[in-house]
Amino acid sequence: MANGLTSLTENRQEYRYLEKIKNTNNVKLDTSAKKWNDLLVKSGPATGQVDTSKLSSDEKEVYDRSVEMESFLWKQVLNSMKQTINKSKLIDGGQTEEIFTDFLYDEYSMMMAKKSGTGIADTLFKQLSGYM
Repeated sequence: MANGLTSLTENRQEYRYLEKIKNTNNVKLDTSAKKWNDLLVKSGPATGQVDTSKLSSDEKEVYDRSVEMESFLWKQVLNSMKQTINKSKLIDGGQTEEIFTDFLYDEYSMMMAKKSGTGIADTLFKQLSGYM
């Protein structure tokens, strides 16, 4: 009987804890997007992004290069993650798969740079535009 009461008390405490977390975060889980691309597209523009509509052509060029730099950093992260995957010679696609994966990671990294909200490109742009 004591174990049942202890278990019930622990469950109530865990429930209260989870309710507090849910209330403080105000996070709504959206499971309608099934693919990585859908999640990035649905996320919309990242908060704090530079408003490119107000930039001059030179500033726009600097901002585009800043996004490309962030994309390069994301690609390095993706490639490092890929190296941790154990490959089997039985089902891996060889050179063709490597080329496809490289192109795929290029696209993923560019989308991540544009939508991630890390602010790396924005910070880099603000630093570089100070010298223009």
